[in-house]
Formats: sequence, structure tokens, C-alpha cells
Amino acid sequence: MNSILNTILLQTQVSTEQVATHKFEVTIAVIAVIFLGIVGYLISIDRKLSKLEKK
Repeated sequence: MNSILNTILLQTQVSTEQVATHKFEVTIAVIAVIFLGIVGYLISIDRKLSKLEKK
């Protein structure tokens, strides 16, 4: 009986660690997407301003 409980507890602990790792990866991915969106937006604004300056 104890070995079954220990096995269940160990599996729960591993699952919790995996969830924490996935949360970290998702957070980094979301931050990267937001950063790339901001950089893309700034580049497009720069191009538009360059075209206006040439006119």
C-alpha cells in the first residue's frame, strides 16, 4: 500500500514540475511574440516616416 502511495505522489510531483516548466516556456514565448510585434511596428513606422521625409 505504501509503495502505491509513494508512486502516486512521485508521479504528481513530476507532473507539477512539468507544468511549471511549460508555464515558463509559454511565458517566454508570449514575451517574445509581443517584443517582435513591437519591433515590427517600430520598423513600419520608421519606413513610413522615411517616405514622408523624402517628399
